[in-house]
Amino acid sequence: MPHRHTLHQNRILAALTPQDLQEIIPHLEVIHLKAGEVLAESGKSLTHVCFPIDSAISLYYRLESGSSAGVVIIGNEGMFGVAQVLGGNTIPYWAVVETAGHVFQIEAKVLAKFSSSKEGLRNIFLLYAQASMTQISQTVVCEKHHSLTQKLCQHLLLISDKALADDFVLTHEAIANMLGVRRESVSEVASELRNQGLIAYNRGRIRVLDRAGLEKICCECYGVVKAEFTRLLGSPH
Repeated sequence: MPHRHTLHQNRILAALTPQDLQEIIPHLEVIHLKAGEVLAESGKSLTHVCFPIDSAISLYYRLESGSSAGVVIIGNEGMFGVAQVLGGNTIPYWAVVETAGHVFQIEAKVLAKFSSSKEGLRNIFLLYAQASMTQISQTVVCEKHHSLTQKLCQHLLLISDKALADDFVLTHEAIANMLGVRRESVSEVASELRNQGLIAYNRGRIRVLDRAGLEKICCECYGVVKAEFTRLLGSPH
């Protein structure tokens, strides 16, 4: 698999034992995902599982009214398709690529077979599922108690972490869809952050200028989730 990215850039793959990792390497393929690409529809089975490297995948729930609500963002801290591997078969969410980038891809049925026969591998997936529950739960807390400014700062920090860069393509519309607010509201708050010298943006490209400043404004949810992933899966490489 010749590529400039390494397996250890994904937290789950980095947490596997050398033996388990060596067995699945021949089945992994590096692919590039485009922003806006739909990876899964609600209720549909997945054919492949993804381990993001420098991309972000958002899960949405679509309401009967036609509006949508963001559930969670998946990046290099985890995997997209853990439910499929653990026997859940389908999920009630839509999966859309939030920011373009690369993933390690593997057939879902192949990984499910490895998971059923290798206890260590399955345990890592269960730990990730536990960490993801914390992330989703914290999203509920954040929605009820924190301001849009705090939530936007957290969102930008998360995307920066997952993109492995402080410069990434992310439109205000995509942010609004994930946060469940109007695009105009995102633009207003983003302008405030730009005026404070924390970020720069132009034509859908955002650059984080002052990460420490964003972390200072950001709510505690970012730190809570980050600490839980570290506790369960180890520090990022």
